[in-house]
Amino acid sequence: MIKALLFIGGLCASISRAVAQTAGQWGHLSTSPVVSAGKSGVTGDPQDASNVTFDYIVVGGGLTGLALASRLSEDASTTVLVIEAGDDNRKDSRVYDVTKSGQFYGSNLDWSWPVDSGRTTDGGKTLGGGSSINGAFWTRGAAAQYDAWSNLLTSDEQILGWNWNNLYTYMKKAEHYHPPTESNKKLGADGVTSWHGTEGPVHASFPQAMVDGPQHPAFVAAIHNLTNIPHCPDLNGGDPNCVAFVPSSINPDDSFHRSSSATSYLSPVENTRLNWLTLVNSTVSKLTWKSDGSNTVVGVEFVSSTNSSTMYRANVGKEVILAAGSINTPAILQRSGIGDAALLSSLGIQTVLNVTTVGKNLQEQSLVRYAIGATGFTRNGPQWDDLLAFPNLSQLFGSNATEIATKITSNLDSWADSQKGNALSKDALKTIFQSQADVIINEKVPVLEIIYANVFPGAHAPVFWGLLPFSRGSVKISTVNPLTKPTVNNNFFNVSFDAELQSQGGRLLRKLFRTPPLANLSTSEFMPGISSVPDSSDGGSVDEWTRWIKSSFSSNSHALGTCSMMRKELGGVVDGHLRVYGAKNLRITDASVMPTQISGHMMSTLYGIAEKLADMIKLGL
Repeated sequence: MIKALLFIGGLCASISRAVAQTAGQWGHLSTSPVVSAGKSGVTGDPQDASNVTFDYIVVGGGLTGLALASRLSEDASTTVLVIEAGDDNRKDSRVYDVTKSGQFYGSNLDWSWPVDSGRTTDGGKTLGGGSSINGAFWTRGAAAQYDAWSNLLTSDEQILGWNWNNLYTYMKKAEHYHPPTESNKKLGADGVTSWHGTEGPVHASFPQAMVDGPQHPAFVAAIHNLTNIPHCPDLNGGDPNCVAFVPSSINPDDSFHRSSSATSYLSPVENTRLNWLTLVNSTVSKLTWKSDGSNTVVGVEFVSSTNSSTMYRANVGKEVILAAGSINTPAILQRSGIGDAALLSSLGIQTVLNVTTVGKNLQEQSLVRYAIGATGFTRNGPQWDDLLAFPNLSQLFGSNATEIATKITSNLDSWADSQKGNALSKDALKTIFQSQADVIINEKVPVLEIIYANVFPGAHAPVFWGLLPFSRGSVKISTVNPLTKPTVNNNFFNVSFDAELQSQGGRLLRKLFRTPPLANLSTSEFMPGISSVPDSSDGGSVDEWTRWIKSSFSSNSHALGTCSMMRKELGGVVDGHLRVYGAKNLRITDASVMPTQISGHMMSTLYGIAEKLADMIKLGL
């Protein structure tokens, strides 16, 4: 890198004392003396961080937050504070046992954000965030999708390496891959070890006991026979357009327990990194600013779940990095005076930076389950299916794919116009849509994900979703109260093509289970059922499938894009350094910076983003 071009100087020097600011409407402000950071480990006592100055404050002890904090604290002279709203649940079986992860939904571990259409978006409210409660699927998107991100930046920032080749290096840096065992291979698992990292902290492995039986090879053969999608040994090398078994974030050296950011980045050094403090059960209210108008953050205010009437403050000497996720990060920015000035003023919040796109560009997927009776085999093994298929546009729509591609390109203008309220402008969004269309049509990236599952006795029960929705939503606070969840409007299916694509997914699945050899293992469909969606030679009508999907879907809880990394004229909230536009020492590293969805689960990508940002900060970039 040309360091002279990349180095961003002018970050404020270490601040020994924050400028006193009132807590406004939110409780008593604790004013114990300011001291240097001294506590370490994990604590639930807000006094351990109150009025203490840290070099870096990371807001959110989830996937990216703990990864970043761990890397920054490798320098013993650097002090780091992580503030996490949830508790430390590493010893909770709902967390460490992936087979029990379904017990997380609606529990104390779940943010359970109410969203539009009467749905709920789930998120990990616990140390490790999503990495502590998710389905543990270890996949990556298509190389072309990461390269497209780079093209959304300014020309001088494109050399920063937000592309596949560079980010892939950081994904592998986070990873400790375990190749499939011989017993795994006998049941269909495979892998390409060179496509993985083997020395990172996060373990990726196949389960000790995989599901046995004829259903998995039948699924692979049938979807290939129907769509011509290839069966590949591994989909983590930049081309996920295939059907394959995928590893999970589990650690075979720890009884195949979950390998989360908490167990991977924090646990090994928790008692030795005396310069790293993690505060749990504490919710950040807002950032505090230097009073000279320089847009420099001097600290964060937070409340504790044990004492919500008292506002505490921790001070920062170098930078604050938000890692609170796609819903909480924009809410924190808005409460701190960064966002649409019209929204902020309506809530009595003084605008610090009028960045109107904070909370906009929200992209969420819609999950649907299909179910059909199974016969000819008895399930043998744990409820753990890791067989995934990622068809592209041609494989999904078959002979109609050219017509569908034309529909996409001819409707970008009208779609951008319909979604412009959740973007900077129609023209900016059309540019983003064009990038999205290019990777779909020209790069042939996957547009649908199917996870084969046997979760019901005597049934095949796969789930599926459209990967790359064009509908755009928003996150907006409705009060300055940090304990009130923001209003989340995903705008599910607001662009009708999103529903059409998912309906085609339903038709594909119906045809799949009557395609040999899977047809020999299948009986009668009961979700949605022929009475709900009448059958035809094409698997039923798009209109009938759309009607049923809109009544049956759930949020996939893969929200992203609300603080996108893009050039400012496209509506970006952060630049290629992940620094918030206009702020001196404020960055973001979570799914909110991802400008578009990818054809894969986000976990490996997010680890890569955190690892990359850690190196950038260490290099002074």
